[in-house]
Amino acid sequence: MLARVADALFWTGRYLERASFLARAVDVTFHLDLDLHGVLAERATAEWDALLAMTLQPPTPDAGERNPGAVSRWILLDLANPASVMSCVNRARNNARMIRGHLSSPMWRELNKVYWHLSDPSFQARVGESPHDFCEDTQVGVMLCNGIFADTVTHDEGWQFLALGTHLERAEKVLRVLESRFGSPAGEGGDLPVAALRWGAVLKKCRAYEPYQRLFISRVEPERVVQFLLFHPDFPHSVRFSLGRVLEALSWIGGTLPDRSDSESTRTVGRLVSELAYPDQERLSDTRLLDFLRESLARCASIGRALQQQYSLA
Repeated sequence: MLARVADALFWTGRYLERASFLARAVDVTFHLDLDLHGVLAERATAEWDALLAMTLQPPTPDAGERNPGAVSRWILLDLANPASVMSCVNRARNNARMIRGHLSSPMWRELNKVYWHLSDPSFQARVGESPHDFCEDTQVGVMLCNGIFADTVTHDEGWQFLALGTHLERAEKVLRVLESRFGSPAGEGGDLPVAALRWGAVLKKCRAYEPYQRLFISRVEPERVVQFLLFHPDFPHSVRFSLGRVLEALSWIGGTLPDRSDSESTRTVGRLVSELAYPDQERLSDTRLLDFLRESLARCASIGRALQQQYSLA
């Protein structure tokens, strides 16, 4: 496969997953703000600041305009923001357009339809009042694109590169959500109902609230949230599952078993997957968990750099 085709498929997967995550994070924060407004004397502006920090968003053009509507428009709509949802969807579409021959016609049509639907000015105008519809349609659109692609193309090398981008991005985002919560004063203890709302929001940002509730029929507890999001072997948004899928894709592309590969990216992923499959509980204690999350994020970044060198993924 040509490097430019692999690059386009890899980044199409990453950008679509990133757009879906950003939309979900904004929607969860919007509803968390409403819930906290009922139990706190002031609006939960700290949650919106934490969202900007967690998603590594660049500063808004008007740094003093920090109300929820302005932050939502900046993260969701503004093409001047290279990290906005619309920027991600636009980049995914541009990458896909360059390699239309490697996509199925239904997938290209769906991705094109999602882009034009989200670009509709009348639809975007409602974001300032409530971003829910925009966020919901973004997530559904990305799921449709992924589902159509999975159902209408041969699961060959190109499919593996798209899956590689999707799941590496997903693992990074789940780690980022946990790192943001543990690295923020808001993530500490305190009022039990407020803490429960915030940890419920952590699960929802990772599409994990209902699967968690089915497994743990009790209140949301931070320790169990961490265990579920990091280590669950079968939940498709856990870090272990996502990186396991990355390892499978790299092994398929390289044509070797994971333990026989001399690829730096495969070795790095394999070590991290092993640590998640057989966790060292001492490293995951309250005092060391944040260091583990940050180290894992750094290793995911190094995997991306190694892939860039190995497959010329710019």
